[in-house]
Amino acid sequence: MKIKRIKLSDFRQFHNKNNIIEFSTDNDRNVTLIHAENGVGKTTILNSILWCFYEKFTPDFENKNNLVNIDSLIQGINECEVEVEFLHEGKTYSATRRYQEATRSSFLEVFFIDNGNYQPIRSDKQLLNSVIPEEMAEYFLFHGEGISQLQSKEISFRNAIRDVLGFNLANQAIEDMEVIKNNWQSKILKNNAEESKYNKALTELTSAESKLKENQVRQKKINEDLNFLSYDKKDIDEKILNCKVLDANEIKKEIFQSEKSKDRRNDDLLHQEKQKQRLIQIYGWRVFGFELSEDSLDFIDTKTLTGRIPAPYDETLVNDILSSSKCICGRSVKNGSLEYSVIVNLLDRANTYEIKANLMKARSFAQVIGKEARSFIEEFSVANKKINDLQHEISDLEGKITNLNAQLDRIDDTHLKSLRIREKDISFNISRLESTLNNLMREIENCNISVQQKKREAEKYMPNSGETFKIQERIYYIQKLIDFSNNKIKTTENDSKYRIANFVNEILEKFSRKAFKVKMSNDFNFEMVREDGGIVAKSKGEKLLLNLAFVSALIRLAAQRSNAQSKFLQPGTVAPFIIDAPFGELDEAYRKATSHFLPENSEQLVLLLSSSHWRGTVGDEIKNKVGKEYVLISHKKSTQGMKPLDEIIIDGNAINQSHYNCAFDGTSILEIK
Repeated sequence: MKIKRIKLSDFRQFHNKNNIIEFSTDNDRNVTLIHAENGVGKTTILNSILWCFYEKFTPDFENKNNLVNIDSLIQGINECEVEVEFLHEGKTYSATRRYQEATRSSFLEVFFIDNGNYQPIRSDKQLLNSVIPEEMAEYFLFHGEGISQLQSKEISFRNAIRDVLGFNLANQAIEDMEVIKNNWQSKILKNNAEESKYNKALTELTSAESKLKENQVRQKKINEDLNFLSYDKKDIDEKILNCKVLDANEIKKEIFQSEKSKDRRNDDLLHQEKQKQRLIQIYGWRVFGFELSEDSLDFIDTKTLTGRIPAPYDETLVNDILSSSKCICGRSVKNGSLEYSVIVNLLDRANTYEIKANLMKARSFAQVIGKEARSFIEEFSVANKKINDLQHEISDLEGKITNLNAQLDRIDDTHLKSLRIREKDISFNISRLESTLNNLMREIENCNISVQQKKREAEKYMPNSGETFKIQERIYYIQKLIDFSNNKIKTTENDSKYRIANFVNEILEKFSRKAFKVKMSNDFNFEMVREDGGIVAKSKGEKLLLNLAFVSALIRLAAQRSNAQSKFLQPGTVAPFIIDAPFGELDEAYRKATSHFLPENSEQLVLLLSSSHWRGTVGDEIKNKVGKEYVLISHKKSTQGMKPLDEIIIDGNAINQSHYNCAFDGTSILEIK
């Protein structure tokens, strides 16, 4: 999608009906520049497109209910409108939204333009959402302040990625499937009211699943709060590192290193604890059987054979004596005699083949138990020693961190003390939330166990009813779909996260003056890291550069997904990137870099610039990419007096952006190129 032109009629600062901007749709010269001082109409132009398409505004747009130009109202004109003409998939469309002051309401009309003929489209909102889905719009129509708020409480990188990937549709599908599943479970309860055990199990299952979901929602909220607090903590840490107190800077760096070492030791400790549990799972029962195995070997070797005829005098020997009626000593053994009876009784105690085989197996098994028990004790002792060593190291590091923090607190600097108070407050809240989260995760684990138990109980008592069986089967398959959908979202999200990080790194490698790379954490926050893995403190300019690079990566990702055939996620979109006040706190080098990579990574780029943003290297860097250029002229009824003319130099020509003694208060559009 590319915007061809926009027409503003009596909308906000734009008086009368001939306020038209033709945007560049050229593939090479894909940039449209609009120059204006603050308060003249840059933000209005950005918001006019957002309002025309979705009847919404950016958060910083003031007086949202005052849309009709003030001078127009004085002249009796009580309506305003915005028309946006755009190209999409080789066709031309027009979207017009009109606002009536009397009713304070607006209505939208969308047309397909065919050889100058305007053909109305009934499904106007559906068409606009297919061009730029509403949840993606805020990443294409961006205010500079919005860019600087990325990775804050208002906007998160994770939400941006999920919006551009079209997760809203998938999440809504998952919610709908949950509702359907619950409805089916309710139907089973109704159809099987007489089956008390099954009904009880199903009721308890529904309750357990509801409790699990409630806890998962709480877990998500706590993780989000922790994410915001962690960002605030990093911001405070950066401010302490960047403060001009040298001792504080060095101490804080040492604290960072000690905390990283402590984190590594904690990870090692967790690994050793898991190793210890694994040893218990594998060998634990053998330890309890160790003493039994020793006693068993003694019993087998000394007592088992007591009263038995020693090998080879076993069952075969006894039978041979009886059949020959003659003892091995030569004495006669006749049937019915006392000798015969005594020898027959020996059969009850004679060694058989089975007895000998079982004795050998028992001896072997007892020996194995004893050997593995000794191995377990050795490995368990090694693991315990490692755990004790790690606990001592962690304790030493905690003591070191405590001492370093005490040194930091003793530094007599007012600004540093205020930062430390804020840091401690954030750390306390993080600790409190982490404790709550740990308890909640244990509760979630118990809930999962309870859900599985209740499922087994429900299956055990499920009535042998055809209808109930079919509903239960549907519940089973819809749960499989829910699980598949959640896994698909997670996989796609992680894949896109790394693709975006790689693209941002490409930009930073070319243009950043520092040798660092971007790493996206598990909570979807970008961190700048050195080669040794240490986190880099970001300046305000670097934060803005990073966020602009991220938004460019988002737009590239959306364009790459515009032809996606996924039946699961919404396809991406190709749309103009419109930025109001993009360069903010960037220095000259970073402005030049941004002027280079923004046009390269946008199909159509519209920059709304004040003269302070235009000065310096921006014009020289971007001039070969500019296809259209305008200046917004501020008209004032008042006399000039000491007020400035707000002169701007473009291609060597001086243009006054403020005109005085005019017939109206408002803005007009001057085309430069």
